[in-house]
Amino acid sequence: MPKAKISAFIITFNEENKLAQTLKKLTWCDEIVVLDSYSTDRTVEIAKEFGAKVIFQKFEGFGKQKQSALEACQYTWKLSVDADEVLDDLLISNIQKVLCSESKFKAYYIKRRQVFMGKIFKYGDESARKILRLVSEEVRFTKDIVHEVLKYEGEIGVLDGYMLHDSYASYDAYVNTMNKYTNINAEKAYSKGKNYSILEVLIKPKFQFFRKYILNLNFLNGVEGYYWSKLSAYYVFLKCLKVREYYKKAR
Repeated sequence: MPKAKISAFIITFNEENKLAQTLKKLTWCDEIVVLDSYSTDRTVEIAKEFGAKVIFQKFEGFGKQKQSALEACQYTWKLSVDADEVLDDLLISNIQKVLCSESKFKAYYIKRRQVFMGKIFKYGDESARKILRLVSEEVRFTKDIVHEVLKYEGEIGVLDGYMLHDSYASYDAYVNTMNKYTNINAEKAYSKGKNYSILEVLIKPKFQFFRKYILNLNFLNGVEGYYWSKLSAYYVFLKCLKVREYYKKAR
C-alpha cells in the first residue's frame, strides 16, 4: 500500500524560543502549516526555515485559530501540534506505520507527558492524558477561546509513544503564561455568570494543591512536582481574584 500523505499544523504567536525544537520532529511530514497571529519575534522566520507554509490570522481564540489551520491543510491525514510540544521517536514511528497501513481507525489519541523545568513528569494528571490529535476524516474544533478540543464521533485508536509538552523553560515563562491564561479563563467564567466567594478564594487554591500534589501523585515527580503543584494552586487563586475583579468593575 502506498504511503498516505500527512499535514502537520501549528498555531503560533511569538514562539521563537520553542518552535525550532518542535519543527525538527515534524520534518518527515509532507506538509507543515503554521497559522501565525502576527508574531513580532523570529517565529515566522523560523517556520519558513523549516519549509512551513505560513498563513496569518488575527487571534480570535484557540478554537477558531486551530480550525482555520486545520482547514488550510491539503492532505488526508492531519496532525495537530502545539508550538511547545515535541514528538518522541516512538510516536513518530507509529504515526508513520499508520500512514503505510490500512488502519481501521480514522482518528487517534496521542499520549502527552508534561515537561517542567527540563524534567519529564512520569506522574500527575498532565502526564496521563490522551488527546485527539491525528485524524483523517472531517472534524472540527470547538469554538472555545481556550481549552478547545477536536470533536469526532467514530472509534478512536491510541498510539504508543509520547508528545512531550515542554512549555516552561523558566519560572518567568510560567508566570507570563499563567497571567495570559488566567485572563482568558477569568473572562470566560465571568461571561458565563460564574463568580467566587471569599470562602472559595480561601479554599479552592488549597484543594488544588492537595489534588495536584497528593491525589495526582506529583510528589513522585520530585521537587519539580512540588513546585508545579504550588504554582497550580496559585493559578487557581489568581483566576478567582480576577473573576471577582470583573464583577467589582461591573458594579
